[in-house]
Amino acid sequence: MTTRTGLIIVSHSKRLALGVVELVRALAGDELAIVAIGGEETSGGGGLGVNAAMVLEGLAQLDGYDAIGMIGDVGSSFLATSAAIELEGLEERVRIIDCPMVEGAIACAMTLSMDGSLDEAIAAAEHAWEVRKVGT
Repeated sequence: MTTRTGLIIVSHSKRLALGVVELVRALAGDELAIVAIGGEETSGGGGLGVNAAMVLEGLAQLDGYDAIGMIGDVGSSFLATSAAIELEGLEERVRIIDCPMVEGAIACAMTLSMDGSLDEAIAAAEHAWEVRKVGT
């Protein structure tokens, strides 16, 4: 049986999350189920941010998936994600991935697109902390 795995990008900015998803899809292909979650700027200057309800809405888009990896930008995106996972008792199915958001999302998605497991994708994403962008 094939495990259906999805990926969620959580950011304080919906535009940032959508940009990461756009880049990931360009590199890893359109086959991977990937969802962008984030706040939206309003003309009044508010709207940026993320909360557990937004994360739950994103998770609902991946209903039926066996495993879901979640990558966030900073601080409260991880708090909101953790709260959503606890509220719904999803600890077995949903994993928070600690990695650089862009590089980790690409590594994670590339691994998943090559039929890697979520554990393998998490390891690839976490390895992104060690990859240098310029020579030493």
